Amino acid sequence: MPILISGIPTPRSALFFHRAERNQAVIFDPACAPLLRPVVDVGTLQPWYTPVGERWLLTIPHGYSQRANIATFTDLIQQYPGLRLRLSHYADTPEPYWWEMPPAASAALMTATPRILIGTGDHPALCWDTGNTVVLAPIRILAPADHLTLALLATEGGRRVLRQAQDSISLPTVPTAMAGRLAELAAQAVAVAHERQTLAQQFARRLLADFGPPGSKLSPALEHWWELEFRDLLAEVVRALRNPIPEPFQPFWVARHTEDRARYYALTAEIAALEAAVAEIANPLWQVHTL
Repeated sequence: MPILISGIPTPRSALFFHRAERNQAVIFDPACAPLLRPVVDVGTLQPWYTPVGERWLLTIPHGYSQRANIATFTDLIQQYPGLRLRLSHYADTPEPYWWEMPPAASAALMTATPRILIGTGDHPALCWDTGNTVVLAPIRILAPADHLTLALLATEGGRRVLRQAQDSISLPTVPTAMAGRLAELAAQAVAVAHERQTLAQQFARRLLADFGPPGSKLSPALEHWWELEFRDLLAEVVRALRNPIPEPFQPFWVARHTEDRARYYALTAEIAALEAAVAEIANPLWQVHTL
């Protein structure tokens, strides 16, 4: 029976690294890499598939420092010099082992993958997770997970059960032929969502790389570039990044925006069709299960 685990409580801000800070630490000291894990929270969780975002977390488990003979911040930096630049501002923090995760985080940090991540609200986003992400509460983690379970939960009956569930859930019995089909549909939805999120992320990062001054960030409108007509994209680049797209480069961006935008909406329609196919098979199973 799948078990539900709460994501970890929000850690102290000192332990969060932006992508550039994480990359700098790992380049300087590759031993830091296993300690820094991408964060998924309610603001970044996406249906079916969530890409690695811009925030990473230092995830030194509770009790690790004592086992590794790390008693002070100086000891920590000597063992992991890549952390110095980001953490040096907090070197005088009096709390012992402040760089570790709290004990309550252990269960979520150690959860095996693959997992299903469950958002909040009446229609929570459900996401397939095979990576080493750190999941922040109030997102919940369901494990062990498979694509059949994901398909069943991504229906109204599944969401209804999730809204009522505390520590575990009971799933309907699924005939073998239906189980294979549902798992296949869910796997396809994950793959298509992965392609869609990768497309969105690559376009946005190219905008920032080409036109964003050092240290700048994309505006919410540019992060959702596919919702903009090209003339509105041009205006938003100037407003948010303080740089226009030069006229000689505009034909390239017109073509790319048109092509990527069409592809984004085609993938969105494909996901909707897969969701409808899952619901057609799974909804009757939930109706029998809840009788």
